[in-house]
Amino acid sequence: MPKFKLSHSHRLEIASLYRQNWKISAIVRNLSNQHGIDVNWSTVRNVILKYKSGDLFADPNSNFIKFRKVTDGDILTVRSALAEQCTMTATDVRRELVSKGSILSKTTVQRIINEAGYTASAPRYCQMIREANKVKRLTFCQQLITDNDNFADIIFTDECTVQLHDNKVVIYRLRDQVAQPIPQPKHPFKLHVWGGISRRGTTRLLIFDGILRSEFFVDKILRQTLLPFIQDVYPDKHRFQQDNDPKHRSILSKNFMKSNNINWWECWPSESPDLNPIEMVWNMLKRRLAKKDLKTKEDLETALEDFWTTDLTVECCNRFIDHLYKVVPTVMVVQGRATADLPRKIFPERSLGKSIDYFNSKLKEPLLRQKIANLLPN
Repeated sequence: MPKFKLSHSHRLEIASLYRQNWKISAIVRNLSNQHGIDVNWSTVRNVILKYKSGDLFADPNSNFIKFRKVTDGDILTVRSALAEQCTMTATDVRRELVSKGSILSKTTVQRIINEAGYTASAPRYCQMIREANKVKRLTFCQQLITDNDNFADIIFTDECTVQLHDNKVVIYRLRDQVAQPIPQPKHPFKLHVWGGISRRGTTRLLIFDGILRSEFFVDKILRQTLLPFIQDVYPDKHRFQQDNDPKHRSILSKNFMKSNNINWWECWPSESPDLNPIEMVWNMLKRRLAKKDLKTKEDLETALEDFWTTDLTVECCNRFIDHLYKVVPTVMVVQGRATADLPRKIFPERSLGKSIDYFNSKLKEPLLRQKIANLLPN
């Protein structure tokens, strides 16, 4: 029988038979009987040695085998490096592999990253939270869970800044052309707004410019905007939520709230915008404004008022507040860290008609616990 040069598929078959615990002599006989290939014992052994050294790679969960220059050790190196520092670039990963003795191209490194189970994506930016405030957030959310709070009497408030020429839009272009530039002034005109939402609707939207000082906050916001809303909409009982900005906690502000029976929800933890549903209102507001062709201050003010009185309905406010049913248990899951978009990923179902207790109890389900383990970084 003439000598035969092994093809790629024949090498794959040798590795496959070896994985099935065939002896080398049996593999030699099989190649001769099944394919008419005359190879000696040492040739088959060399193929097996290449397989064992990593030049021949096999997925243990698959019968498909392929030759490559990458070893399992390279994949473990990449996994370890990216688990420790997820912002590494492919070039950084290649340097790490080179330091371990693996000389590979950048394209091969990108394939290793993919085989290691990693993919590139835009980062999720979130509020930085200090350790002390993580503890306060946990205590706060645990109390909400214990009370199964439905937020029926809370007025959620905050300030926000909007501007003209806030070009947060997507444009299309032909592949062989550059993107069309959108003019934007170096210092666009800005306005500040203050507002509040509740289960019973919204406060009046206060639009102002300049610096927000304690005197202005007490007179224009607390006295002329918040207090009339409480008297008209919440004459029975209420909780007034605001963040811990120094102007909100000034002696002047505290004295006014005390003398006018404004029930300030003072236990609110710092660095907790994800617990305030009005942040979703500001997000929706800015997206709506970005779609409008606003040229002047008057245009911006009109658009703000239209959004607040037309788009922000009672149903819309309740939908945003209901989202807290998901956020509160998620804060406990992430040990007080910022939740970002995790509540929607952990609990994809709608929160309408649900409660904190409903979503908190779902955390005990084995399938959901496994899902959370997959979503959270190690």
